[in-house]
Amino acid sequence: MKVKDLCLIAAMAAIEMVVFTSFSFVLYLECITFTIILFAMTFTRNQAVFAAIVFTILNLSIQGVTPWSMMYCLIYPLYSFLIATLRPFLNKHFLCLVFLCALLSFLSGQLVQLPFMLISKKVTLLYILSGLQVSIPQGIVSGIFCFICYKPVYNILHRIETRNLH
Repeated sequence: MKVKDLCLIAAMAAIEMVVFTSFSFVLYLECITFTIILFAMTFTRNQAVFAAIVFTILNLSIQGVTPWSMMYCLIYPLYSFLIATLRPFLNKHFLCLVFLCALLSFLSGQLVQLPFMLISKKVTLLYILSGLQVSIPQGIVSGIFCFICYKPVYNILHRIETRNLH
């Protein structure tokens, strides 16, 4: 890996950490999924996935290692990989990208509940059902946020990235 890639990955992970931490205080506004998608659509698959991995390691070091925080180690790198793989299709179908952002944001809230299965299937089901009251509006808000903010922010990042290639 080149030094430029390592620096970019570190910067992206730091931005993801700031976004995750800053917006966690605003109910229903979950911007980390949008940020993960934006980076996966702008940069290479390896850069986006490694940034998500570094972000989740940073997150673990701050939040502590719990089954719930460990879920982020699976969720966000997989989201980066999925989006980067689907990039050719998503570049042509903006509304699919918006829908996917909403869906993945919704799923983030639900997938984090899975470690409760270590305790009990009934407890997990209760947490998933009670989590719907947050996850559904969170998905809707993320979709709207993506619809409004994706193109302007992507255009800026894309211009920066294409300048760096030359």
